[in-house]
Amino acid sequence: MNKIKLSKSDFEILSLIIDKFFEMEELSKSLNIPLSSLFSKIEVYKQKGWIELKEENLFKVKLNEEGKDYARNGLPESRLVKILQQKGEIKIENLKEFFDDKTLKIALTNAFRRKLLTYSNGILKLSSNLDLSLENKLKELYEKNEIEVKELTQDINELLRRNLVELKSVKKVFIKASESFKVEFIAGNILVVEEKSKLTSEDIITGRWKEYILKPYNLEALPPKLYFGRSHIYMKFLEEVKKILLEMGFEEAEGPYILPEFWNFDVLFVPQDHPARDMHATFRVDLPPVKLEGEIVKRVKEMHEKGGIENSIGWRYEWKEDIANKLILRTHTTTVSISYLYNNKDKEAKVFCISRNFRYDLPDATHSPEFYQCEGIMVGPKLNFANLLAFFKDFSERLGIEKIRFRPTYFPFTEPSVEGIIYHKKLGWIEALPGGMFRPEILKALEIRYPVLAWGIGIDRLAMAALDIEDIRELFSQNISFLRNYKIRNANH
Repeated sequence: MNKIKLSKSDFEILSLIIDKFFEMEELSKSLNIPLSSLFSKIEVYKQKGWIELKEENLFKVKLNEEGKDYARNGLPESRLVKILQQKGEIKIENLKEFFDDKTLKIALTNAFRRKLLTYSNGILKLSSNLDLSLENKLKELYEKNEIEVKELTQDINELLRRNLVELKSVKKVFIKASESFKVEFIAGNILVVEEKSKLTSEDIITGRWKEYILKPYNLEALPPKLYFGRSHIYMKFLEEVKKILLEMGFEEAEGPYILPEFWNFDVLFVPQDHPARDMHATFRVDLPPVKLEGEIVKRVKEMHEKGGIENSIGWRYEWKEDIANKLILRTHTTTVSISYLYNNKDKEAKVFCISRNFRYDLPDATHSPEFYQCEGIMVGPKLNFANLLAFFKDFSERLGIEKIRFRPTYFPFTEPSVEGIIYHKKLGWIEALPGGMFRPEILKALEIRYPVLAWGIGIDRLAMAALDIEDIRELFSQNISFLRNYKIRNANH
């Protein structure tokens, strides 16, 4: 009878599992063999019919920080039980000397639900059938740090419901020698021979290769993936946008996140009762207000109250400096352009800023309370509205976005104003390219003599279309698998 040829390591593995099932991780530790190498060998054994496999789905359970705190100090209802064990009975109102209101509510709710107490005529007493198994399970988890269970017991489900434990589902693989292999093994039909992955010319000439076990090569196996450092997909996109704008002749500027309402709203001719300035739309900063100074304050006051130029009547209300003094998180990067214009009054310019802004908003697929904006201005004596539309079209095409439409819209600080909408393959048409020409009231207040084209691109939405991302939150993803496997393309294709 032909004997079964085994390498020394194969013999060691199979002889260990000849009579009983071994869990793979346990076997790996016992033999000091990497788990990946062991799985590779097990696959060969399986194909040859040498082993049996079985799998078990288990749960790993451990306490979270709140659960550990309860394990150390006792569940609220457990502390209540101890009080009653000492006193025998007590009125509910007398419990306030032992618990704060919140903890007392938790203690009573869970004690009654677990049927640890009885209540009659305003008096609390312990139940005759006191079940403290939950406390025992809590203690066990604390002492062992982590336990494995096949099924979720009532106690674990209760701890899970109260958000005191962390649960992890795991699959365990067990192996044992098959009956057919065991018969051969007991009969002594096993030959331990040397295993080789490379043959020498001498091995071939002498014929010794016939005595060896040749380590098989799996030509279909993929090599391990190597993950090198790379930019976050959104940061990479912003770098590409910046590169495009620099190629188009723009220079970059930046400004502070925290600033007075004056520079965020008032200079831009946004009235002080505008909904955008409401506390439900703008983040207030808990810092003392600033003191505004200079002629610019007087000119902005006149702009709001009377218009400040011919054929403008302003907003016809009393402008209040104490409102303009309040500090907020900026809601748009147009504040950077305004600051640039104020400090460079007679200069022709093309300026942009890519930075974060903050608005009170509920997160969804296209909204986030913290978002990037790509904002800029073009200043020159011959610029007009058509130049702005041409810029939007050129810029979008350089990013690989070909479908773009324009529709008129309203902004307090530009006239005429436009909203460029771009096409997203999954979400359809989305707003992304707002802009317009700064109103003459603003130019007069800032003492600017040239027309100014202003735009505040929703760069997050533009990125969604350019990168084929369906949810704006993925742009800020920290999911390593998603970031590693996402294919970053060159926008300028």
